Amino acid sequence: MIGSVIENYKIISVLGEGGMGVVYKALDMKLERFVALKILGTQSLNSSQFIERFKREARNQAKLNHPNIVPVFGFTDDNGILGIAMEYVEGETLEKIIFRKKRLEVVEALNIIKQVLAGVGYAHSKGFIHRDIKPSNIIISREGTVKIMDFGISKSIFEKGITKTGTKIGTILYMSPEQIRAEEPTRQSDIYSIGITLYEMLTGITPFDYGTEYDIMEGHLKKTPQRVSLTINTIPPEVDKIVAKALDKLAIKRYKSCDEFNEELEPVILRYSQKAPTTYKEAKKEPVQRSGFIHKTKITLLTAVILGMFLGLAYLLFQAISDFWPSITKLEPKSVEDTTSGVKNSPKYVEKSNFAQLSTGISGNLNSVYFVDEYLGIACGEAGTIIKTTDGGEAWQIVNFPDSISLFDVRFSSAGSGFLIGEGGRIYKTTDLGDTWVRVPVQVNESLFSIEFVDNSNGFIVGSKGMVLRTTNSGNNWYQVRVPTSNLLYNLAFADNSTGFIVGWNGTVLKTNNGGVSWETVPSFTDKYLRDVALIDQNIGIVCGAGGEVFRTSDGGKSWTSISTASTSGLASVLFVNDSRGLIVSTRGEILESFDGGNSWKINPSGNYFSLSKIAASGKNLYVAGFNGVVLKSGF
Repeated sequence: MIGSVIENYKIISVLGEGGMGVVYKALDMKLERFVALKILGTQSLNSSQFIERFKREARNQAKLNHPNIVPVFGFTDDNGILGIAMEYVEGETLEKIIFRKKRLEVVEALNIIKQVLAGVGYAHSKGFIHRDIKPSNIIISREGTVKIMDFGISKSIFEKGITKTGTKIGTILYMSPEQIRAEEPTRQSDIYSIGITLYEMLTGITPFDYGTEYDIMEGHLKKTPQRVSLTINTIPPEVDKIVAKALDKLAIKRYKSCDEFNEELEPVILRYSQKAPTTYKEAKKEPVQRSGFIHKTKITLLTAVILGMFLGLAYLLFQAISDFWPSITKLEPKSVEDTTSGVKNSPKYVEKSNFAQLSTGISGNLNSVYFVDEYLGIACGEAGTIIKTTDGGEAWQIVNFPDSISLFDVRFSSAGSGFLIGEGGRIYKTTDLGDTWVRVPVQVNESLFSIEFVDNSNGFIVGSKGMVLRTTNSGNNWYQVRVPTSNLLYNLAFADNSTGFIVGWNGTVLKTNNGGVSWETVPSFTDKYLRDVALIDQNIGIVCGAGGEVFRTSDGGKSWTSISTASTSGLASVLFVNDSRGLIVSTRGEILESFDGGNSWKINPSGNYFSLSKIAASGKNLYVAGFNGVVLKSGF
């Protein structure tokens, strides 16, 4: 086949072989781009079932438009040769990465699974179950983007298909108990397979890797997997619990959705992510030695080993942070026919929204956005990502930054200086409107999540392990303020120069009446995390957090009333643009709006599916930052 031309595709080389055929690297001669061309094997052409399954893969995958799913470009039928043209991803399958590395570190594995869950969760939201999640169906690009492949046996929960109850579908090492029993797979079946994949990444083996198919099936059906921490003693207990829940024999006891699964991953990732970011590049052909980093010389390698050992011990001491990814409302087929389902399943369908997505030129996750005025804005995120606009968001430029750390918030004081904060107690300052950033020395190591200035001189930063920092000289120096909690603190807000609130983990709420000199604990009204707080005045305030929870106070925080929102998502950021209108963004791409001072909220679409992190206002415009480089804009 090498050198052959099928329709407008010229075959370049073989990328891999599978049970249904061969995948080639090919050149699309019309669009002048490389593609992956999956050709159905000749041995399968005589099977109507394989042909239908192959066509189904093309149809199903073409309906899914998500950065963590390999997109389908087209279907070929050239003189009986059937093919699917897909995105060509330069990278390595997860199967090869596990084989090469033997096993993956905790944060590396969880970050991969987080992206897998994002892609599979999106497929679930469109009514599709993959049914064959495994490392060989997951590819990781050179840039670290995880993409899911092979929807050949995926099935819509709304359709009758070529497979029937009574037929086992999937790969046995990763197959759920209900699939072993040949029952109809559900979303929880995919979650089980993702759990097996996570187990293998952490330990290097699948939990039921026995000698015969019978023993493997018996393991899935009857045996409890050995805790991952018994195999690798550095695995934290939180990961044991996450894996155990994903691998519960009863589907009803597993995570209800991929977002609920992700919700439990995020605090663990941020708790143990004090090491340098992991990249997923392919192994070099020449021999290399590895610790935490790959170095060009033997001298620096020794330094890296020592540093890696230090970090490996140190990061276990760090406390951490939250859930950004809660659960998607469970989708079930409705008894009343939905006449719009055909339109909504189209990859071109986007719910109407008042927010327009801006082109940022990046695909990394953004954690915060802030506008100095109606033109100048800064957004920041993972791996030291900073982007800047000087025209109200119409064009963005990437700002060079010295460190590849996660940046969690950005803010400018009224005195004109800008500040970035992030993991490891890092604070950076700019005096040239964000073009260059200089580190501000502070004697803390906790991750810092939110920064707020009360006036020209006074500002506060909150972070993990109850960390509160204060400046009284416009951010030139910061010192720690003692507070009555060691819980992780997410966000803070001031109603005036005296009255302020801090919210955080396990329903923590702190209040000050003296401008932040001292803080007292507000009696608990929830045990879930609270992610953000907004104050309309000294008496009226709103807090939001896990599971779509919103609480309102009208007496300065003495009592809080739960407000129904109809959302089950994690609520990440709240903003009031005046005394009446407020907005909240969620980790599922929702935007909640209130027009009565937070007494009631209505869910509106944002026009995208990705997790939203922060909402900000400038002039007459609203801006929202989110994952996958998303920045949204709307007038108000």
